[in-house]
Amino acid sequence: MAVEIVMKKGARISLLVLLAAGLWLALKPTAGNRRLTFLPVHWSEYVDFMDFWFNLGAFALLAATAWLAFGTWKKVLGRACLITGFITLLNVMLELLQSSIPGRAMDLADVWAGLLGCVLGIVGSMAVQLMTEGRKSSDGIPQVLFLDQTGRLGGAELMLLDIASARAADSEVVLFQDGEFRSALENAGVKTRVLRLDDEASSVNKQAGLLHVLRSIPGIVQLILQTAQASRSFDVVYANTAKALIIGGPAARLAGRPLIFHLHDIIADGHFSPINQCALIFCANCFADRVIANSEATKDAFVARGGRAELCVVIPNGFHIPEERTNKDDLKKLRFSCLNIPSDAFIVLMAGRLAHWKGQHVLLEALKPMPSAHAVLLGDALFTDEDREYAHRLHAQADESELTGRVHFAGFQSDTLAYFDLADVVVHASVFPEPFGRVIVEGMLAGKPVIASRAGGAAEIVSHEHTGLLVDPGNVNELAEALMRLQHDSAFAARLALNAQQTARDVYALPAVQRQIENLIRKAGKYKTDPIPGTDTAPSATQAA
Repeated sequence: MAVEIVMKKGARISLLVLLAAGLWLALKPTAGNRRLTFLPVHWSEYVDFMDFWFNLGAFALLAATAWLAFGTWKKVLGRACLITGFITLLNVMLELLQSSIPGRAMDLADVWAGLLGCVLGIVGSMAVQLMTEGRKSSDGIPQVLFLDQTGRLGGAELMLLDIASARAADSEVVLFQDGEFRSALENAGVKTRVLRLDDEASSVNKQAGLLHVLRSIPGIVQLILQTAQASRSFDVVYANTAKALIIGGPAARLAGRPLIFHLHDIIADGHFSPINQCALIFCANCFADRVIANSEATKDAFVARGGRAELCVVIPNGFHIPEERTNKDDLKKLRFSCLNIPSDAFIVLMAGRLAHWKGQHVLLEALKPMPSAHAVLLGDALFTDEDREYAHRLHAQADESELTGRVHFAGFQSDTLAYFDLADVVVHASVFPEPFGRVIVEGMLAGKPVIASRAGGAAEIVSHEHTGLLVDPGNVNELAEALMRLQHDSAFAARLALNAQQTARDVYALPAVQRQIENLIRKAGKYKTDPIPGTDTAPSATQAA
């Protein structure tokens, strides 16, 4: 709509001005060394200098008009190069034609002036488009554009699903890849669209090197411009992942919109390459109006890498508290028909994507001295070839004689409630500090004793020997001892489970978390907030304990 308005009001005038300037520049005759121009004779010494600027202005007008007529945000760089190349070719042909006139020679300065004018004209017309995009009518509620890099359903995406669903009428989600996450959002009534990141840029992962990052820049620039155009229709931009920040930060600045960055990762060497750490901190410091960290460990890592502490507020993930749990018949069906687990087995659940840093291999080693224990691995290798290779190694480990028949790969499940209700204990065994630990809270809400790694956000959720047990990351013997303690001391396990369930209900209930995030959105968009009693952040699990 903005392009059509600009074309209707300005295209004819632009073309007339361009035609007049172009004809004057192209057709002014010469006689020997004396220029016969429309200018006074004593100004003739300045004609060459003026030619450059007239050429630059004329071709800027031409390029701007061509972009408004033929430009597209879907193939922005390719179309911009095509328009620039075509106009520059015409410019060169014009100079060659003029060089055939007696007394005239080809002027490379005019060619460069035309090329620079094309670039400035296209950039200027893009800016006009961005500035003329209207924002939606908000009726006192800020309109939010959520950004996420993936179409897969991970922990960050589940959190965004809850946030966006609560304000579906006033929001839209843009994904950079398609997948089941889009379907989940649309099923929840959230308007969703995909601005696809090209293959080179989408293959950049947390461990990408400098050369790989440089090759991805053209695709990233194109997506930034598309996102900037989309952002103009909203009051606040909300980047939910690291790659969404890299795209959404510059886009929000171009669109003149405030940006909230939800940090779900610990920015450290075990999770991000040095170049990615620098890019994340730079974008957060330069573009974000607020950074939401999902744990104190996440915030501490952000600040330690150079992030601005005053930007960061800690808000844990929120969770739906189901009113009903799984009935006994469905649990029997899952246990015997789906998983084929004996009735006297001690069931250990570990949920999460199959990845080395999640530590499924540590759990399998810890189960070897426990012949009556069965492990259910809920999740799949989602993102990288390295994850898929790790999944193959896990299957091979599960086939070892000490574990045969006792490891059950349940794969990815959209509904996980029954698996938590079936378990006797829920284990979190990450070998690197994890930013939060969603599965720990899910186990607590299910009324199950939990064992977690003593690192990162997990150590904030679990109070040792009160709401669960903490073990050193990667320590097989310590994990095995904790499992055997819960298996053989049912009273202790029940006490842990009861304390954990109450703490999870008090600290991680979704409505309270959503209110905190909504207040940040309103503050960023300069809307009136609804103050929450007490502190800006929810109490930690340790404080609640």
